[in-house]
Amino acid sequence: MRVLLITKNPGFKPEDREALFMNLRKATKLKIINIRIASSHIEIDLNVDNNDYVYIIENLGFKVMDTVKIDLEEDEKYNEEYAIKRYIELFNEERFWEAHEVLERVWRKNRDEGIQGLIILAAAFVKIQENNPEAFKRLIIRARELIMKNQIPYINKEKLLRKMDNALLLTKPFKIEREDLGSIQKA
Repeated sequence: MRVLLITKNPGFKPEDREALFMNLRKATKLKIINIRIASSHIEIDLNVDNNDYVYIIENLGFKVMDTVKIDLEEDEKYNEEYAIKRYIELFNEERFWEAHEVLERVWRKNRDEGIQGLIILAAAFVKIQENNPEAFKRLIIRARELIMKNQIPYINKEKLLRKMDNALLLTKPFKIEREDLGSIQKA
């Protein structure tokens, strides 16, 4: 089973990712797939055979805040409005990988290039958490192109583009302002 552990970040930075990844693999013998370091949390993506993984990680001094079972099955609740709302929530919590996955389900159904731009935007910030600023720049530029030339449902596109331009200069995450989904027209 694939699981995403969200732990409190005790002070690691994306630059520490590789060493933390190797040390956790060595210390735990867990099947760790990836690690992403956000400002307030660390995401540990792993394959597990039993439920000991929380105990093992907490025994190393990490406080587990959330456990997400990664289920790639289609889910009826993933309509566009729900997915965009959840994407914004996850994006604003710097849970970019999960935000990407939420919209991926919708995109597989509609192949909307505006949605694809939002997916790539979240993927760009994953690259910051993985300490890969070059990939971040490539992805955010690609996301900007898609978002600029397509309609973006339920999100103010102009505000988003300005924040993306600023993020490209600063290599820092931003928040997407929550807007009343009912009041924003899908133009």
